Amino acid sequence: MTTLKITVNNKRNARALQKILQSMPFVEKIENDLPDEKKTEQYIQLEKILERIEPGSIFPDIENPVSWQKNIRDKWEAY
Repeated sequence: MTTLKITVNNKRNARALQKILQSMPFVEKIENDLPDEKKTEQYIQLEKILERIEPGSIFPDIENPVSWQKNIRDKWEAY
């Protein structure tokens, strides 16, 4: 086992890095000195909803997201 110590320039980046590391199967343990986040009820509800969504299941009919987005922008510019 190998241990790394990482210093990050701010709390926001530290939390982002922590989430990335947590998603990696070979990372066994993460220790930090960050204060606990105070999550609002709305944030907790949104987090639960997002956890239940399967990747690619929100817009299953969109085969090419780039052309779909361009088409939407073109429609808005026409107005």
